[in-house]
Amino acid sequence: MRGEIITTGSELITGRVADANACYAARRLHEACLSLQGITILGDDLHLLTDAIRRAVHRSRFIIITGGLGPTDDDLTVAAAAQALNLKLFLDEGLLARIRRCLAERHLPWQERYARLALIPQGATVLDPGGRACGFSLRHHNSWLFFLPGVPQEMRLLFDAFVLPALVNLASPGQCLEHRTLHLFGLNEAQLQEVMAQLAPFSQGVAIGYYPNFPETHLTLTAIGPSRPALTASLDRLTQLLAHKVGDTLIGPEADTLEELVGVRLRDLGLTLAVAESCTGGLLCQRLTSVAGASDYFLGGVVAYSNQAKIDLLRVPSHLLEKSGAVSAPTAEAMAKGAQEVFHASFALAVTGIAGPTGGSPQKPVGTVFLALANPQGVDTRRLHFHGDREQVRILAAQTALDWLRRELSHAARLSGH
Repeated sequence: MRGEIITTGSELITGRVADANACYAARRLHEACLSLQGITILGDDLHLLTDAIRRAVHRSRFIIITGGLGPTDDDLTVAAAAQALNLKLFLDEGLLARIRRCLAERHLPWQERYARLALIPQGATVLDPGGRACGFSLRHHNSWLFFLPGVPQEMRLLFDAFVLPALVNLASPGQCLEHRTLHLFGLNEAQLQEVMAQLAPFSQGVAIGYYPNFPETHLTLTAIGPSRPALTASLDRLTQLLAHKVGDTLIGPEADTLEELVGVRLRDLGLTLAVAESCTGGLLCQRLTSVAGASDYFLGGVVAYSNQAKIDLLRVPSHLLEKSGAVSAPTAEAMAKGAQEVFHASFALAVTGIAGPTGGSPQKPVGTVFLALANPQGVDTRRLHFHGDREQVRILAAQTALDWLRRELSHAARLSGH
């Protein structure tokens, strides 16, 4: 059973926006052993889109179309579908009421152009995930068509909730699909493949995918069969075996970000955190505060870029900076101690380094980063060297700092019985 993807939007063909939707759908279809024979990217052109849909239904069993479902004049997907399939459009009253309700909840005034959102071809079924955006599906002769919004988050929600399960059932009636994504930090794709090769006897019937997702490596596990509990048990066993092999490099399911896991541990243990940043420029604070409820455990942070800021705000001794320099283990240690004392925190993370592209030396080349982690017992420091451009060094520094804290907290949780 072969299919294709059509994505629309002039922003895609000008290169201003990457086609994340086609990439996501293609990957998920491949993991489910569903074949694609083509991906088409089109601008906002009614005739081109109409022709593309008309051709697709003659050669593909399923077609996924993303984009062009909004209320503006350049949203042409519904009209193109009606023309291509020779269907009339009708106003779905249920969908219209839902749109009015969503606008009212957001305190937005009704405008007549929003009525376009409730127009769908005859015979179509609305795909409503209960969020803000809907899509629709319909069958034309022997082909299934799925029309999804172009906003990536909305598209992915609809794709996972409706499209993929329907296609799996269409390809293998009565079969279920169980999928999970695990994220790891500290193992590259080649190393992870070697580990999974050792687990081959336990991964029979499981489709495995490897995806670098800087700075992490993501591993996808997909199983198809008649019993969902059996599929879940199979993936659980494989995940446990992998965890035994790779240890703390396995962060967890993709749904749990590193900063979320750190937050859960801090909250469970009743501990608090502060940070002191130099080369990361607030990236640690941004990640930590992106988690709802972070105020339960995150007390605050200081971005001390200059030496004087380190002295004034973090109590770093001036003689230490003169002797060791801003990028050094003693300075990182003093920054962590200072943040811990200023915020009265259980733990404090500090980062100082040379992100580049300038500022390096033979003794401390670009990419040199010092981390410090203060806990109730003392302070530990680490010297690291990262490769990449300025942004990559900053991301790796923040990721490594958070991961170090995650591992320390996991160890503390095991000791305390949490």
